[in-house]
Amino acid sequence: MGTNNSGSVTAMLDRRAFLRVGAMGLAASLCDLTEPAHAVGATPISRDSARPPNVLFVFSDMQRAYSMGCYGDANARTPVLDAFAKQGARLDAAMSNTPVCCPYRACLMSGQYAHRHGVMSNGVTFRPTVKCIAETFRDAGYETGYSGKWHISPPKDAKDPTYGFPSRETEFGFYRTDRQSANVTDVALKFITEKSKGPKPWMLFVSWILPHTPYKAPEGYMEHFSQIAIPPNVPEGLATENVKQCLPDYYGMIESLDDEFQRLLQALDQAGVADDTIIVYSSDHGDMIGSQGLKAKRWPYEESARIPFLIRYPRAIKPGTVIADPFGSPDVYPTLAGLAGLKAPAGVDGADFSPLLRGETTKPPRDYVYLVMPYAYVPWPGWRALRTRQYMYARTKDKPWFLFDLKNDPWEKRNLVDDPSQKALVREFDDRLASIMRETGDSWGITTTTGDLQSWVPGGPKQQSQSLGVDFPGKAFRQVEGDRKGKVKEGKRAKRQKAGA
Repeated sequence: MGTNNSGSVTAMLDRRAFLRVGAMGLAASLCDLTEPAHAVGATPISRDSARPPNVLFVFSDMQRAYSMGCYGDANARTPVLDAFAKQGARLDAAMSNTPVCCPYRACLMSGQYAHRHGVMSNGVTFRPTVKCIAETFRDAGYETGYSGKWHISPPKDAKDPTYGFPSRETEFGFYRTDRQSANVTDVALKFITEKSKGPKPWMLFVSWILPHTPYKAPEGYMEHFSQIAIPPNVPEGLATENVKQCLPDYYGMIESLDDEFQRLLQALDQAGVADDTIIVYSSDHGDMIGSQGLKAKRWPYEESARIPFLIRYPRAIKPGTVIADPFGSPDVYPTLAGLAGLKAPAGVDGADFSPLLRGETTKPPRDYVYLVMPYAYVPWPGWRALRTRQYMYARTKDKPWFLFDLKNDPWEKRNLVDDPSQKALVREFDDRLASIMRETGDSWGITTTTGDLQSWVPGGPKQQSQSLGVDFPGKAFRQVEGDRKGKVKEGKRAKRQKAGA
């Protein structure tokens, strides 16, 4: 089925080779990919296999894929998630199509691209044109629940829409951004225990805010990361100092989520529904933390846009499965529906990967992920990008920005846009991106009217706030434009002085 291609293996092992110390460490990391799955917690009790599967979708906030042992990061301490990855499938090219909080959540709920559901930045009004994921499952007889960060249009009372999840004033409509992850988990544990006793299948979303900034690990976790290997794509200077300051807390927060995830798995075991539940662990987007000399999200680089995606369903997904094919945020909805025997409505942009996950085919429904970020650190109208198995291509409205060969350059250090011998390849990706924009109804002129837009307009407060000494589109332009205007002013001043003389 869709197992690792050579490019994905090379990228992963190159990163591991850098972080593992000595041949024994590298050999151990290779064994991690082939060892059989090991159960976490008690042996699950088998239930009626004819009952539709439950769905537990767990996601963190601002966690890049390369932050866990199962993705090759030897800095991380994630034993529960690493074991979980062996029990089902690990997706090695899962991407956040619009890598920032609100747009991702709207993509997750609707299965649509940001320019279709309207949430192109934080705080923008959500206007899906399809029935959302919890509505589809609810209408098929599922009990639904939500615990944790919501961050679309925050429900203030029972009248505000929650798109198929319980209203705010109910026990399992817990829409709270709480940095105490255990509080969010506690609600989820109660839901699992109670709903698993009933006759209906259930769908539960659990949304932890960690490891989102500020970088502050729960007590007792940061101390495990006093020795951190700095990734090779972090420039020396400000970026390196940023990494040293932030990564210990970042990894500490992720380790704390590993412990919380174990609580959820144990609850499924105790309820006797582990075999009957589709379980996903993922994140909304990543975090640069000094890579490429940048901070935060909204970037098309791997650290910002590539996310973890682990999925286990013993009745359908073979343990140890690895998918190298690109998978995007809108694909979650139709894929979970497909695994549950349901069908997403017409009008979703995502594709159903369930046949690939079940091993019924080796061909993915689509060979790319289309990424769009109109409101970004690069000036309006932001960037568009295309991720395939081997390449990551991004451009701004004015011109191509970068093209990286991830098979041979997993740390994205060699920009092929600057290589004269790669002009044909750059043109090929540029033409394909333009074609996909047309097919999806996207354009460089699409705008929105609500949300945090004033922060992202040219000259706004955020566009130049995330650099750690490295230029990027817009920043470099402003520097050049500033120099040009300075020379013009100097020329005019010299003319006036000459005339005055």
